[in-house]
Amino acid sequence: MSEGEKREEVKRPDTTRRAVVAAAGALVVGGVVGYLLAPRGAVETVTQTVTQTVTQTQTVTQQVPQPVPQAKAYERVRLANIRDLANKRPVVRQYMGLNVLLVKLGERAVGGVGPDGDVVAFVNVCTHMGGPLIYVPDTNCAVCQLHYTQFDLARGGKQVTGHATEYLPQVELEYDEKTGDIYAVSINQLVYGKYDNLA
Repeated sequence: MSEGEKREEVKRPDTTRRAVVAAAGALVVGGVVGYLLAPRGAVETVTQTVTQTVTQTQTVTQQVPQPVPQAKAYERVRLANIRDLANKRPVVRQYMGLNVLLVKLGERAVGGVGPDGDVVAFVNVCTHMGGPLIYVPDTNCAVCQLHYTQFDLARGGKQVTGHATEYLPQVELEYDEKTGDIYAVSINQLVYGKYDNLA
């Protein structure tokens, strides 16, 4: 083979490769044309019916009856009659489950009731450590039997001397002028050892 023939042979493109590319192009073009020309009835159409139920949300405000709290209250309790009391002679009574020292002091007192304003009542428990009290008529004081704190009953149960730093809880009294009865109606402060006087 001469050199010229070799050059001619080299310059000619490969017919096999050209044939493959042409066939692939024809297939693509044929597919697109076939899709575009195909009758529309031949394509299956799927229709789906969806049924929806629409529910409306409504906010309803309803008054729920609240349980009525039982109001705690001090009771009104008759402690004595003025005729039962003698000057500087204490009597011990019960009020709201507590021992109460009721005394006619013979002198006007803070919170005193009666014709002379000298009848008072105090919870018989020391405010320092809850010790029991005794009444000393010479000074009109209640004295703790544990540490000897003294409370002046004429001055609203004020601590006079000793370890206690708070007034003695005073029982608030009412006096009925017609009958002479003396009633306890409340306590003016928290009693030692209690978180609620009414509990």
